[in-house]
Parts: sequence; C-alpha cells; structure tokens
Amino acid sequence: MPWRRSRGNTIVAAAVTDAFEGMRAAVARIFGRDGPDPVIQRRLDETRQQLATAAPGELEGAHATQVRRWETRLLDFLADHPEAAGELRALVAEFRSGLPDAGGNVTNTISGTVRGGPVLMGRDFGDITIGRQDDPPGDG
Repeated sequence: MPWRRSRGNTIVAAAVTDAFEGMRAAVARIFGRDGPDPVIQRRLDETRQQLATAAPGELEGAHATQVRRWETRLLDFLADHPEAAGELRALVAEFRSGLPDAGGNVTNTISGTVRGGPVLMGRDFGDITIGRQDDPPGDG
C-alpha cells in the first residue's frame, strides 16, 4: 500500500513545517490511545531538532535516518495496535495534503559552446525541448 511507504516520510516532512504542532498532537494522541504519549512527543521534538540543526550537506541523510526510525516505530505500534491503522492512514492523508510538493521543475543553464549535440543533466527527464526558446518548432 502506498500509504505505508509514505507514513514515516509524512511525519518527518511535517516536522519541519508550520504543521508540526498539529501533527505532533495527532501522532501523540494516536500512540497514547487514551491521551497524548509524552515519549512520542519528545521523539517528535527530537526529530524536528535534528532536522533543523543538520548541516545542508547532511540534511538528506538526517531525513532518511528519521524516516527509517519513524517507520520502525509505526510498524511496532501497529503490531500492538492494529485497530489504529485507520487513524494513522487518515493522519497521513491529512498532513500529506498540506505539505509542499517535493517535486518541481529544475532548469539548468549551460553557457559556452556545446559541440556534437545537446547536454542533459539530471536523473529523471520529461517534457524535454532541445533548441533555443526563440527557435520556431521544427527548426532545432
């Protein structure tokens, strides 16, 4: 299920947004069952702090580490409380919709001479146009 792969990522991504307090309260309530779980609140605060203080070159690794930790916590929790799966699914859907899109457009500009054909930089490509913007279609 796609929501399973994204639940830890959603929690970690929300930790560095304005949605943190709402997400923190909701996750702690789900884990606490009868009230907010203070251990989970502390762990969420630690997640936020670690991401906020990570050096730019270390942020991706810190994010991945936190996602793995939250996935493990969530799996352990759901093993003990399978009845909470629906609540967790709703929480992920609610907070994911409010998070900024991680995708987007990237523009690379190459100045100088390129001989022998186009140069492409990146990993995933789509909607590629080769030629100058002022070239009419079919002239490239």
